[in-house]
Amino acid sequence: MKYGLLENGIDSLKQAYTCIEKLEAGLHEGVEHNLKDAILSLNHAIEILFKMILKNEKEYLIFSDIGKYMAAKNQMIKQGKQNVFEVGHDLKTVSLTEGVKRLELLCDLTIPDILKGAIDDFNKTRNKLMHFELELSEDEVNLTIRNLKGFYEEAVSFLGQHVENIEELLDKARFEYSDEDYQDEMYDHYEEMMYEEYREMMLERE
Repeated sequence: MKYGLLENGIDSLKQAYTCIEKLEAGLHEGVEHNLKDAILSLNHAIEILFKMILKNEKEYLIFSDIGKYMAAKNQMIKQGKQNVFEVGHDLKTVSLTEGVKRLELLCDLTIPDILKGAIDDFNKTRNKLMHFELELSEDEVNLTIRNLKGFYEEAVSFLGQHVENIEELLDKARFEYSDEDYQDEMYDHYEEMMYEEYREMMLERE
């Protein structure tokens, strides 16, 4: 199993979409956890996928302390390791805010102001959820849901310029194939095979 930055980010992006869909449906139950999951997942997705774009440019750009990264990279090569985290246990990657700056200033990417504003606003909301508490009135909840949808759409629009086939990846993300689904498909497969064998037999008799 490989769970790289792309897989990780797309998984969180799909989770955010699923939660936003539920919130837009106007369900009376589960608003709190769906709102929380949507905010955390969307924030996480953008942070991870921004890091992926940075890494694709130059791997060292995702690390907050480039000196520590260089030391870890040196040890990785000497020890024949595959990943700098195998030797650099104190390495830290950049925050979402820093990631935005590096994409613009070091990679010459233009991030739309509306997306940067949403990232800043929802990063503050995410920090309240992660480190303290969040209290919203009913009107504020409804506004947050609308803003989340806009945030998601802006994020996908921007990421689509840097992540190939993002819509297809989102469609496939979090797809779960149960034993029952497998058995049904195999039943249909064998039924079709038997039909084809019978048809060929009948054609041979003619």
